[in-house]
Amino acid sequence: MSNKVVAYIRVSTEEQAEHGYSMDVQKQVLEDYASGHDLDVVSTFTESESAFKPGRPQFARMVELLEKQKAVRAVLVYKIDRLSRNMLDYTTLVEKMGMEIISATEQLPRNATGRLMGDMQAAFSRYFSAQLSDRVSEAMAAKARKGIYPSYAPVGYINDREARTIVPDPERAPLVREAFERYAETDVTLGDLVTWAKERGLTTRKGGHFTKSTIHRMLTNPIYAGVVRWGDVTALGIHEPLISQSLFGRVQDKLHDRGQGRRARTNSFPFRGLLTCGYCGCQITASKIKGRYVYYHCTSGRGKCEQPYVRQETLAQHLQSIVDGVRVPEETVRVLLAEIEKGESNREERVNARLGELERELGEITRRRDQAYLDKQDGVLAMKRWRELEAGWAKRIGLIEEQRESLGISLGSPGADSAREAFELLERASVLYLEQSPDEQASALKILVSNCKLKGETVEPDYRKPFDLVAEGLRSGNWYA
Repeated sequence: MSNKVVAYIRVSTEEQAEHGYSMDVQKQVLEDYASGHDLDVVSTFTESESAFKPGRPQFARMVELLEKQKAVRAVLVYKIDRLSRNMLDYTTLVEKMGMEIISATEQLPRNATGRLMGDMQAAFSRYFSAQLSDRVSEAMAAKARKGIYPSYAPVGYINDREARTIVPDPERAPLVREAFERYAETDVTLGDLVTWAKERGLTTRKGGHFTKSTIHRMLTNPIYAGVVRWGDVTALGIHEPLISQSLFGRVQDKLHDRGQGRRARTNSFPFRGLLTCGYCGCQITASKIKGRYVYYHCTSGRGKCEQPYVRQETLAQHLQSIVDGVRVPEETVRVLLAEIEKGESNREERVNARLGELERELGEITRRRDQAYLDKQDGVLAMKRWRELEAGWAKRIGLIEEQRESLGISLGSPGADSAREAFELLERASVLYLEQSPDEQASALKILVSNCKLKGETVEPDYRKPFDLVAEGLRSGNWYA
């Protein structure tokens, strides 16, 4: 196998840079790893943007290079989560291009088990990013429940950092109040208010001109009447209202009256978009029968189809087989975890060896610094040269300290514990599925599968990574190809 690789380095936030993930640290670790494993790094790509969403410029350049240089079949990274905070990019490299992902700080066996765990770490990186987002959302919702507006102040208010609330904007608050009054008490339309706002100099929070949609959003925001609404949370705010509840209610009544007949209600069909027909390949759609019962059926876009109508409750029961299809038996989990723990032990040995090397290098630098200082004092070493040496040593010591901190963090990474939690989650997934609403069930299924074929009442899933490997391992019984 070719030893040519490309290196990919990413720092997404200053916080990561401060806690051992700086580009200098990652670069040094990758160079050391490549040297110790006889890898030829043909190019290094550094990225300073978030990897939670696809579309990173350096990643795109790396893919372009890999497409041209067929001899390069692997990507070297500091940790898998430096590469794969979204599954699209990871799948592009592994599935479409057949690349091997080599982690310098995570010991993964180079077999099917290693590929499985690499894919799972990529998926969990995405999960942990989403989980972090959920935690931030929950923290903001907690503020809202206390009556605190948790984000940037809407137009008409400004943030008061000391009071930890929002206060009326002296310039815009009177104009916002007037906009509500004009809409409630005159025959102006939203379009008229757009023109009025432009004439009066009322702009959005970012300084742009209002549009019909932004005017409508402002008029329907209860924050101006003293109520904080954040997602599903509605609470009485601690801030000063700009208008009365009565005025806000009159505006809502007028908006409602003018909006009647323009918006058709849509039915919620949670499993729509998840299924295709196993007979003809068309999409499975849904309809309400007798205004109450939801049935799923083929769109019959290619002519009459033999796929029968399936009631939503029945379909939900059959879709549970998708969840059951990735439930790993306890004995198999024990074997896989033993393999992971073995890799963890090897990784710890390498990390401790590297820490020892850094400690020795630090001692040697200290010895040289002390000797150089004495030579400077004795006039043997010129002041200019001493300063040059001192600056170089100080920089190298800083880099060593960062590497030591980074390696220390990697020693404390969850490893097998994280994998054990993942398998336990899959084990409980079937029970959790039964307790969920159809909307929640559909959301869970969309994490596991990209599509399903419905043939009669039989469901054939196309699992996403890494669940496809879990399902295949369960089907074949072979986890060690």
